Amino acid sequence: MLSSTVHQVINGIVLGPQVGKEGLAAVGLFGPVVVVLVAFALPIMIGGGVLIGKSLGAGDYEKVQQVFQFATTLVLVIGGSIAVTVPLSAGVLARFLAGADHAVLVDYTSDYAFWQLVSLPLFFLNMVWGNFVRADNAPKAARNASVLAAAVNIMLDLFLVVWLGLGVEGASIATALAFLSGSAYLFVYILKGKTHYRFSSFRFTLRLSQWRELTKTGMPSFASEIAFSSGLLLINQRLTRYGAVPIAAFGLINYASFILIRPFTAAMIASLPVISYNIGAGRPDRVLAMLRFSLTFTFVLGGFMALLGVLLPGYLVSLFSEHKSDTYRQVLSQGFGLYFLLFLAAGPNYILGAYLQSTGKTTLSILINLMKGFLLVVAGLAILPDLAGLPGVWLSRSLAEILTLLLIGLYMLYHKRKFFGERAIRPV
Repeated sequence: MLSSTVHQVINGIVLGPQVGKEGLAAVGLFGPVVVVLVAFALPIMIGGGVLIGKSLGAGDYEKVQQVFQFATTLVLVIGGSIAVTVPLSAGVLARFLAGADHAVLVDYTSDYAFWQLVSLPLFFLNMVWGNFVRADNAPKAARNASVLAAAVNIMLDLFLVVWLGLGVEGASIATALAFLSGSAYLFVYILKGKTHYRFSSFRFTLRLSQWRELTKTGMPSFASEIAFSSGLLLINQRLTRYGAVPIAAFGLINYASFILIRPFTAAMIASLPVISYNIGAGRPDRVLAMLRFSLTFTFVLGGFMALLGVLLPGYLVSLFSEHKSDTYRQVLSQGFGLYFLLFLAAGPNYILGAYLQSTGKTTLSILINLMKGFLLVVAGLAILPDLAGLPGVWLSRSLAEILTLLLIGLYMLYHKRKFFGERAIRPV
């Protein structure tokens, strides 16, 4: 995840001076769409990864191969179906995100969206294969694929954006080719027979006897991404009432928050194979040890991220944008300080949701994701802007995360045996 974060930071550093705040805002405005797209593949990635981890722990390698075939086929079908609609959908999507009255922002957003949607099947393969390789006890291979993709992206950013002057479109093409390089690396690694699943016996199939279990395990991830993206779109739409400056500021804040949320996503992805494997192996002590460590890690890291937004917003503004407007900088600084409070609870919410997924408590995991991503955001947007104006919009997302953690965390502690007892941690 660090390599992915680095290349996104460099993306922003390159794009900011080259195309200005509108270009970088376009990348940020496309963020909620990325979340929606990820929502289609994440249940397959997470649910399939948990199934593979448990099957490896139980020594059921035939099931591992079946899950690999099904997941690969499904993400190619979903990604390919979306990719072929790009000529019709990119412009419509850009006008919805940026507002029809902001022509420059619409053009930039459309340019960026086009190549991101075209390369969607490759993006999905990177997600799914990378997670499956990690679950098969080869995190270095997944890391190498990410590092390769990041390096390709950085080099192509410099070539396409700076040297050829292709702007936002060049950055999008660079990212698409980075997806190609990462998925190609994983393909070769699996082809060499270093995993418990094989291409030599691979066949495309949409049949899987355990599809209900995969869907049930992955459904909280789907709910998370859909709720999260819906909440972001609602915030974006509410900001249109305050003019073009807050919309552009939200694009940049969104971009920065997507970068900084990655360590928390990494913590969740790193914990899942360990948790699922040890559930399959009947080792609840190891499951709880990983849970405690992950929660502590994300609490500490979240505090640091929140302080970064509160104490150093000017540095974040200068890093990604050369725009000198005092109004823009003031709105950005305020937005960073209030919006980044979400990091206080975002990581622990990720970890608790993943733990509940792995232990079969999918209903509560879905509830966590709906509350933090949508339900409490809607409530916040209905109340806070009327009380505090624009700061209330920034706070709506942060308070949703914090209140979710408090409510769900207290409920789980009150019912300790149900969620953390030895009988609660068993293969499902």
